[in-house]
Amino acid sequence: MAIAKSKTATMNDVARLAGVSMKTVSRVFNNEKYVAKDKKDKVLEVAAALNYHPSLQARGLAGHKTYIVGFFVDVPSGDYISKVLRGLLSRAEEAGCHLVVEVLKDRGDEVKLKQVLSSIRFDGVVLSPPICDDVVVLNALRAIGVPAARIAPGIPATDMSEVHIDDYQAAFDMTEFLIGKGHRRIGFIKGNPNHSCSLDRERGYVRAMQSHGIEVRNELVVPGMFSFASGKEAAETLLSRAEKPTAIFACNDEMAAGVLAVAREKGLAVPADLSIVGFDDDAVATIVSPALTTMRQPVEAMAAAAFDLMMQSAEDESTAGTRVEHAYELCDRESVADLTQ
Repeated sequence: MAIAKSKTATMNDVARLAGVSMKTVSRVFNNEKYVAKDKKDKVLEVAAALNYHPSLQARGLAGHKTYIVGFFVDVPSGDYISKVLRGLLSRAEEAGCHLVVEVLKDRGDEVKLKQVLSSIRFDGVVLSPPICDDVVVLNALRAIGVPAARIAPGIPATDMSEVHIDDYQAAFDMTEFLIGKGHRRIGFIKGNPNHSCSLDRERGYVRAMQSHGIEVRNELVVPGMFSFASGKEAAETLLSRAEKPTAIFACNDEMAAGVLAVAREKGLAVPADLSIVGFDDDAVATIVSPALTTMRQPVEAMAAAAFDLMMQSAEDESTAGTRVEHAYELCDRESVADLTQ
């Protein structure tokens, strides 16, 4: 087998190249029963080719020690978090880890954080936005030496790995898409200001408008909070303007669905009277009618990658600080009218 050796090969690398789960790799190195001989031989062959030597953590995953991975979140609901959980749970199951979800609603809550970290000895933590930008949380994890990976952070932390998409460019591309369809009065609904992606998406919208010589009108940029209710409220504001927008770009699909609901209440046809686009490609994007044009980000894959990065930094501290950027995709569906035709 021709496999390039790597000084930083991980259990995940062995599992991937051998075509087995991380738990199977762990069982092989723990000399456990019930591992098929062909799988065992394959794992050992790949491990030798990679010059892989299991760490204490890798040896413990199958059961000698219960490894606990934390997932810190502020609001444990919504399709976005469901996708994150699916990605983390799939990896945790493969690795034989227990996943513990901790809700940190208030930013900088040192009392709650102290209770959490003193009651459970985490072997690693994955942080979702906006927790991933909470300096109190980051410093607390550093102080006790718990490896962490962050999903879509907004502030730098060179000692912690992260996964993200280019929210700025994605929003720029979505706005350009609308402009290409002939729209000039484009309303924009911001996201939760505590999430760094909200600012990046707003910047992308503004820059795209400016690059085409289109004035960014303050009355067409309104606040939102990533919720259906805030999308409805924002739509009421935008659609009450003397010069109504021909298109509305909502910072996520839940808010876009809220816009669609208001449009229907006002007797507006979508997309004939109003075009609507969202962001994320949540389940709601294809449930509503017409289906929403949106910008897809691979949240589940990003969460799985964050888990892998956290595990890698637990095995090899030199890998901490790895940054992985995922691709996004514009999903053109039925909610945008082409005014150029």
